[in-house]
Amino acid sequence: MDDAWDKGKSGRKEMMSDADRVEFGNRLAKLVADKHWTPAQFAREASKHFRGPYDFRRCDIGLYMRGIQFPKPARLKAICETLGVDEKAFGPVVHVGLKH
Repeated sequence: MDDAWDKGKSGRKEMMSDADRVEFGNRLAKLVADKHWTPAQFAREASKHFRGPYDFRRCDIGLYMRGIQFPKPARLKAICETLGVDEKAFGPVVHVGLKH
């Protein structure tokens, strides 16, 4: 299951802020709307680009758009490929969620 937790430089888990997740969700919702897709249509399209064990579901996309969850790196990559954008399209908030 996706979550907003990631290990920071100190090795302990840090949580992405609610505001960061909401900002990501708003940007995602706009990009999806620009394609004239519903969350279900976008989930189907994103699943074609995802190499994980589970396809995207409409509810996953809804959780991202509402800022409740943030996608893990492999899912974010599939989202970007589906939308034809770079991670930079989501602004600096993506790097908060993807601490390396």
